[in-house]
Amino acid sequence: MRYTALLLLVSQSLMCADLTSLLPNAKTNLRIASARLEIQKSAEQLDEAKTAYFPTVTATALYKKKDKTPAFEPNKIQGAELGAQISVFDGFRREALLDALHASMASATHSLAQEEQNVLMETIASYYDYLDTQDRLSANQEKKKELNAEVERYEILVKNDLATTDILKSLIASRLEADYDEQNLKMLLEKHRKNLELLSATPIHEAIEYQELAQPTLRVMERHDLQSDQAKIDILRNTEDRYTYLPSITLEAKHKYMEYSGYDTMGGTNIQPLNQNEITASLSMTLFDMGRIAKEREQARIDTLKAKNLLDYKTQSLNNDAEIALMSIQTSQHAYEAAKAEEAARSEAFGFIKQRFEAGLVNTTTYLSELTNLTYSRAKTYNARNTLQVAKASAAYAYGIDLMTLIEEKK
Repeated sequence: MRYTALLLLVSQSLMCADLTSLLPNAKTNLRIASARLEIQKSAEQLDEAKTAYFPTVTATALYKKKDKTPAFEPNKIQGAELGAQISVFDGFRREALLDALHASMASATHSLAQEEQNVLMETIASYYDYLDTQDRLSANQEKKKELNAEVERYEILVKNDLATTDILKSLIASRLEADYDEQNLKMLLEKHRKNLELLSATPIHEAIEYQELAQPTLRVMERHDLQSDQAKIDILRNTEDRYTYLPSITLEAKHKYMEYSGYDTMGGTNIQPLNQNEITASLSMTLFDMGRIAKEREQARIDTLKAKNLLDYKTQSLNNDAEIALMSIQTSQHAYEAAKAEEAARSEAFGFIKQRFEAGLVNTTTYLSELTNLTYSRAKTYNARNTLQVAKASAAYAYGIDLMTLIEEKK
């Protein structure tokens, strides 16, 4: 019983789906989960790079046999070796790698935040596309309801020889056209539903409810994709430092236990030791390589400059988009007000036309034309209302404002 009640509660919440329930679920989108794994990968790479500061310990088992050796050289050797090696200094290559990986972690973190906003923006757009189609379907159904009433009325009039069949046929043709539009709108609605389910990771079985977004508070642009790109430039800049002529210093220690057989010990003076400890310190550096390292460093520097130029261009482009998005809110608001005024005027005009049509003072063409205009105006009003909400979201998205705040402020 308890589980049944829980299922009913869940199903009711899905039947009343709006942005407040859809957007949080969208953060479980597989695209976001994939971006989150990239952060995990960067963390693993960072941990791996830190191991370069620790010694490497190895154990080796050895068996060697030669069929021809001098009398004083063993022809059979077997034993074990335990060794440790550590890089004392490597020309700051490790430090450059760690800095690059820290920047990679920052880039992945910002990429995740941006991907969340991308999915939320697409979800919002898909939500209002669904609503727009749903509203157009509703307006078309109102048109059908009006036509059905007139068809029924004229069927009675024609049956009693009070009206001609041409008017009835025109009304039936218009109703069939409305049926055709309804089927197309239902197919389009299903398409938007599937897309919305994919983006929001939420099953949608019933019509969703309209929800208005809050007016975004626009400020300085703080987009995560720009910050991610800046972190990628830091990766390239740190990569340059890995190409260096500075020397590397390595320290190595080994302990060996070896057994030797099949040789002349020369009365004990040539006995090979069973245990041996070795310590080796080595310094290596490139003295001449035809400028290969310098050229690699220059290539890395060029990659950094190229990425910086692309980032500057992208920043300018996004600034332009942000300005246009801000203007779009104002334009959409005016369009919505105009659409509402047009619908009110069309509704009033249709009321008069309908009365005159029923009184036989206007022809069918005028009546159907006004009915079509009213249906179009209703759909346009819904579209303008939904477009205004998308414009709000687009402006917030352009400025890098968290889209979740647009629904939190409306609670």
